[in-house]
Amino acid sequence: MELVYSIDVFQKQFLKDWVSEERNCINLSCRNILALLKQSEIPDSSHFDRRYEVVVLDIDKPWEPHHVTSVSKQLLHIVWDTTGNKLLLIDVDGECQVWAMKDHLLNEWHCIGSVGNVGEEVLAVMWFHNGLQIIFDPDKRDKTQYIEKFVRNMRFTPSLTQFGGSFVEGWVVVSASGLVTVGVHQTDGSIVTSSESLSRNHMRLTAADIANTGNGDIMVATSDGQLSSAIQCFLVSVKLSGRNIAISCVNSASLYTKTQTEYGNSETHTRITKVLFMNNESSDTLFICCGSSNYSSLEVWQLLEQMLPQHKMFSLNTAPYTSIKTHKWMHKATIPHPSQLTSIAGPKLPMSRNVVETSGFLPYIAMTYKDGTLQLIHRYTFQPISTSNLDSICQPVQSFSPQSSNKKQHLSLQLSALTQTGSGCGIFGLHDGRVYLFSTYNGSRDSTMQLSPSSIVLLLEYAMVTGQDWWDVFLAVRQGMIMSICQTLTENFGKQVHTMQDYVFMRLLSMKMGLYSCYSAGHQKAVDYHTQLVLYSIGNYIKAILKPRNITSQDKGPAEKVGILCSKHTDGDIDQILRSLDNEEFHVDFKKKDKADVTLLSMQPLIQWVSDFSLQLLSAAPMFQSFSSFTGSSLLTDSTVLHQLRELLVIFKMWGQNYPSCLPSFTTTSVNLDILKHLYKLLTRAWNCCKEGRSIEFDDTLLDECSVLPSKVFIPGLSQSFRMDNMGFTVFTQSLPLEFRFDEEPDYLYQKKITKSHKSIVDQTSHTEQHHDIVRQIHLGTKVSGETRKCTRCGCLSLLKTVGKSQTMISWEQRWTRNCLCMGHWKLAIQ
Repeated sequence: MELVYSIDVFQKQFLKDWVSEERNCINLSCRNILALLKQSEIPDSSHFDRRYEVVVLDIDKPWEPHHVTSVSKQLLHIVWDTTGNKLLLIDVDGECQVWAMKDHLLNEWHCIGSVGNVGEEVLAVMWFHNGLQIIFDPDKRDKTQYIEKFVRNMRFTPSLTQFGGSFVEGWVVVSASGLVTVGVHQTDGSIVTSSESLSRNHMRLTAADIANTGNGDIMVATSDGQLSSAIQCFLVSVKLSGRNIAISCVNSASLYTKTQTEYGNSETHTRITKVLFMNNESSDTLFICCGSSNYSSLEVWQLLEQMLPQHKMFSLNTAPYTSIKTHKWMHKATIPHPSQLTSIAGPKLPMSRNVVETSGFLPYIAMTYKDGTLQLIHRYTFQPISTSNLDSICQPVQSFSPQSSNKKQHLSLQLSALTQTGSGCGIFGLHDGRVYLFSTYNGSRDSTMQLSPSSIVLLLEYAMVTGQDWWDVFLAVRQGMIMSICQTLTENFGKQVHTMQDYVFMRLLSMKMGLYSCYSAGHQKAVDYHTQLVLYSIGNYIKAILKPRNITSQDKGPAEKVGILCSKHTDGDIDQILRSLDNEEFHVDFKKKDKADVTLLSMQPLIQWVSDFSLQLLSAAPMFQSFSSFTGSSLLTDSTVLHQLRELLVIFKMWGQNYPSCLPSFTTTSVNLDILKHLYKLLTRAWNCCKEGRSIEFDDTLLDECSVLPSKVFIPGLSQSFRMDNMGFTVFTQSLPLEFRFDEEPDYLYQKKITKSHKSIVDQTSHTEQHHDIVRQIHLGTKVSGETRKCTRCGCLSLLKTVGKSQTMISWEQRWTRNCLCMGHWKLAIQ
């Protein structure tokens, strides 16, 4: 285990009262956005009148906190929903507030609903499950198809459905008196609530937890803290009819702890402190923590089905004996420790119990104790995997921090809140106003927590198929693995069916961009992959708007016909291809020909970008004689990229025959030079070289024509097409551990801004501070007028408001409302 970085949450010191007990809240979303509660540093927040702030941060840039809201009461729970877009906040009085991102911006939030005070402490909270569960099985790593590797659990159903079986969003909470409260989001934006008691008897609970069952019911485990009392479990089902919510609570299998027989009659003040399910999808695995101030015992129980004989007098059957199915909790393990347990974090990956492979992937449960011990136990065998001391792991940070040097007596580092990342490759902990990120796999060479490259590839492919963020998987990637991992990802991708390739290709490009950004010598490749993302997005959209006049099963669409003709004709004559195509099929909307001109004119910036990119790529070809790697070098040797550019140039020429206003504009030295025709010829020759396995650098004729290209046409600057500030994934290129503070940019970023350089041809225009819209491909000027959003990963800008005049362009802009083209998160840019 290794400390990656720590974040100092507070900018000023606060006096601490020895009688006060601060509750630390921390939660990580599936998009790797961390939400936490911190004490407010505004002037009116004092020791006796405290105010708190809820902030979120992208774990790739942990020094940039984004404010959600300020509250005057201590929060007990901060919970993300399954999509990672909404936050549920619950304070000490039981008031529930739901906050959502405004316009999908990470630093803009608004409250979309609240529920009044329950009037008592909320012990457990959970969002409804949407019923989608993709199983992660390490034993299927050798399968070829993604659909065989990652199978959906069809038996898992949503927690709440409405008419038609569609999922309904909402949450469920359990309070200290055994009251179950359900909040449901209605289509009109309102929130409907309903409450029901778990039991008819009066309950006084001190610990509880909630988990989903496979059939849509909700399992609730409760305890009153006494060893002599049973751990009572209940099954809760929620039904919705219009605005009426019906809650049904029935008793389920309960249990008594094993610790009761050992300490039940002693005077050690042993109590039940925590009752937790392994995660909110594993209602069959329960953790019960019993202990005192100097001792803790964690019991692991699993819910099993067993068949019991039933006498014939209780059955309608004529057989003498029949069997009935019942559930029973079975004790699996007890993990003692000579210190008090402070926090526990279970795995989030949905896995089945029948995983037999143990050497390649070690799923674990993390536990921290008051003496500073962090212990990892196996998910299935419940045997200890590794034990670490937090003081030794965090020693470099503690010695650097001025807070620790002022303390007269050294206290062990104990994490009061703990959570695993989605893949389990990292652990987040919170203690005393400082957030810690630990990497669990592939630390020191002698560590037992080693993860093979094949397991890392499987985790990355799982994130790629399910749509989760893959930043935390990079924690297990060492520098020497990156090249082989990227190669394996590409080989596995090539074995998929075309429909699956179209579904995950953009995520694959974004993942490769992130991997090469983590590589100390991979900046040029990362920039190329970012540019390929833009090209692929624009190219696919342009092909998608081409619709055949008569849709039949035998005919191919216009885009498919262009691809076939470009593959067939290798002489570089674009006019021959144009004569083989029907001009009428290339109307954007043949039913409304009068509006096609407006539609194509609004798309002209996208057409201009593709044409300028072709110019930049070909003009850089002579650099092969001096450099082996430069900006765009990997794209020049990629036959897929060159073929896609050829197809797009053919489509542009067809559009230009009917609507010349949509054609790209160039500054040339000759009026009679057809730039698109000339570019197509050069691209075809380069494509032939790559397709036949030859290198472009040995084709002297092609290099000569490309070298004189800047003398025939003005070549735009590289910053228009190759835009990446290299500020993403920079944590992985530094010496660990790192020390961050909120609102303080680290020094190494400033050094990268100064030393950053690109190998490019000398005739290019010099770099300017001209801003560019990554979505619309328009220039924004040096001083942008209007609100803009910025990607937290690649740093690209885009206008916040829609500027498209045609429905086609508006739909293109709406594609990138939730995230950037690189799959990064948007934030409102502060000018």
